[in-house]
Formats: sequence, structure tokens, C-alpha cells
Amino acid sequence: MPPVRHIITRTQFHRNRHCERSAAISLGQGTLQRERARRVAPLLAMTNRVHATRCILSLFIFIVLMATVACAQAAPPSRQQVLTSLSDDLIVPRYQEVAREMDGLNVALVNLCANPGAETLATARTAWREARAPWVRSQATWFGPVMDRRSRSLVDWSPVDPERIEATLAKRESVSANDVWEFFGSTQRGLGAIEYVIFGEDATVLASFGEPGGIRCQYLTALGDVVAEETAGVLADWTGDGSNGGYAGYFKGTASISLVEQQAIDEAARTSVFITRSIADMKLGKALGSDGGEADPSAIPGVGGNNAVSDLRNQVLGMQDVYLGAGTDGALGISALVRGVSEDADERMRGHFTATLAAIDGLREPLHTTVVSDPEPARLAHRRMQELQRALNTEVVSLLGVTVGFADTDGDGG
Repeated sequence: MPPVRHIITRTQFHRNRHCERSAAISLGQGTLQRERARRVAPLLAMTNRVHATRCILSLFIFIVLMATVACAQAAPPSRQQVLTSLSDDLIVPRYQEVAREMDGLNVALVNLCANPGAETLATARTAWREARAPWVRSQATWFGPVMDRRSRSLVDWSPVDPERIEATLAKRESVSANDVWEFFGSTQRGLGAIEYVIFGEDATVLASFGEPGGIRCQYLTALGDVVAEETAGVLADWTGDGSNGGYAGYFKGTASISLVEQQAIDEAARTSVFITRSIADMKLGKALGSDGGEADPSAIPGVGGNNAVSDLRNQVLGMQDVYLGAGTDGALGISALVRGVSEDADERMRGHFTATLAAIDGLREPLHTTVVSDPEPARLAHRRMQELQRALNTEVVSLLGVTVGFADTDGDGG
């Protein structure tokens, strides 16, 4: 048995050899790691530079996009852009609709007189309402051709005069469209006169036509010819004949001779002021006696068609169309200009339109009767109309520098 001291020495020897081998291995691994790190370092550096560059580029793109959005939000549409949209997206399409519906009414009246009966009478009445709706809604754009041609005296003067109509027909042996143009007064023409002839008790209306081709049917079809021809003329004046842009080009500033932008904005904005004034003061206000006088239900227009509430609604919708735009993608209205000055004012205007339409929805036909029997809804509609009128004066006229003055839409006939 070897001595204990010798065993301890061999154990230490093996342990030392193991440590030496471990140290060598560790040294080798360290050298290998350093060599690997030396080779990888440039790649890591390049990767970091690429990553940093990408971050910087992404940040730059983000800043540019945000600046672009901010610029887009900060720059409202120009006045010419608004006028162009009003003309191309709203006014011309509206007069196209008017002309199309008036032509349909004319056809329905011819059919009624060719074959008088309950069905053709109902069709004619429906055609009358369908033609009247876009015409009344177009009132907010009754400047330019409508005023120059004095179209209202041919298409829709109010009030009509039934007694004068009957007296004139009693004296005549025949009536043509030319006769209506030349010899009949404003109170004997247009949609109001057609309303007088075709509305009432069915049997009474049909009996009044007499023999086929009688004077009353001649008068009725002549009225249809006149309203169809006149509204087609208004449309043609807006669009031009191909060699020029018509009044549309004049209005939006693309014609060689054009309205000054401010004048065109004046036309578009102040017409709505005149409409609210007419409704508040001369129709609802007068019917209710709100001006301090006696209530006068005859101030509500209409002679049998019971269409006054629909008319009021379409008048306000027409004003709202001019303010908000046509409602199609990208269409602009006066709102875009107001919002460019004051977002709060624009929101208030929108609220006034909503409140006024809601009040009108509370009215019932026949309005000339319910305004007396149940006046509270009419009083509310009257207040809302006055508020809308004041808002137009403060939120639109003042902010956009519109000159109001007077217009043909003041007074009778509107």
C-alpha cells in the first residue's frame, strides 16, 4: 500500500491536469468568441445603422404626412370651388329635375283631357305634386335666369285668382299656349292655376271639363305647355348652347364675362334670407296675426291641393341644400366658407335648419285651416323660421360680408 502522502500527490496531479485542460479550453473558447465577435461586429454595426436609418425615415414620413393633413385641414375650399360645386352639383341638376317633372306633368294633363276619369285625374294630381316639389325646392336658387325671364309669373305666381280665371274662360272660344303667354295675367297661369282646375271633388272636376276638347281642357293643356316650356328655357339659360357656359359659367367664374366672386356669393346667400323673410312675415306670421294684426289664414297659399306644408318643407330644404351642398361626395355649399371662418357658427346654422324642419314636420294639412284650429305648431314653426332668418343674417351674411338689400322674392309671388 503506497504511502498516504504519495496518494495525495497523485490526486493533486490529476486535479491540476484537469484545471490546466479546463483553463486551456476556456482560453480557446474565449479566443474563439473574440474572433467571432471581431468578425460579427461590422455586421452588427451595419444592421444598427440600417435600423436607425429606417427609424429616421419613418419619422420623417410621419412628420410629412401630419404636416400634409394639418395643411389640408387649415385650408378651407376657395369661393370659386364652392360656387363651382353649387352650380355643377346642385343648381343645374335641380333645374334638370324641374324641367323633367314639368314635362311629365304636361303629358299627364294631356292624357287627362284625352281620357277624363278617376285614374287619369289621380295621375295628373300626382304629377302636379312631383313637379311642384323640385320647383319649390329650387327657390333658393331663383337668381339669374329665373329672375331675368320673370319665370315665376309664368310658372308659379301666388295667389291665383279663380274668379278672374272663370271670367276669362267664359269670354273665350279657344285657348292656346300662346294665348296663356300673351293674354292671361300672372294670377291665371302656372302651377297655381293648374291646381285650381284639377283639385276638388273628383266628380265636380271631371264634370267641369265638359265635352272632349272643351275650353277648360284647352286651358289646362295650354298651362301645361307653358310651364314645361318655361322651365326648359330656364335650364337652357343655365347650361348654355355649347358655345358658351350659360349662366352657370357666369355664376362660377369660368366664362369670359363673369360675376365677381363676392357678387355670386351674395346671390347664393341672400336669396335664402329673402325666403325666410317671406315665410316668417308674409305667410306664417300673417296667417297667425303675429304682426299685431288679425290672423289671416288666406296668407297660406293654395287652392285645393293642400300642399302648403310640403311647400314650406321644400323651401327650407332648398335653403339647406345651398348651405350644405348637394349631398353628393365632394359637393360643397356655403357652409364650407362659414366653417372656414367659424366652426361654431357653422354648427349653429346646421342646428337651425334641423330645428326648423322638425317644426314644419309638426304641421298638418290643410294648413290654412289648422293654423286657426290648432295654432301652436304653426307658432313654433314661425319662431323657428324667425330664428333661422336671424341666424342667416348673423352667421352667414355678417361672416361672409354679404350685401342683402332687396329682391324680387320679396312680396307676392314667392
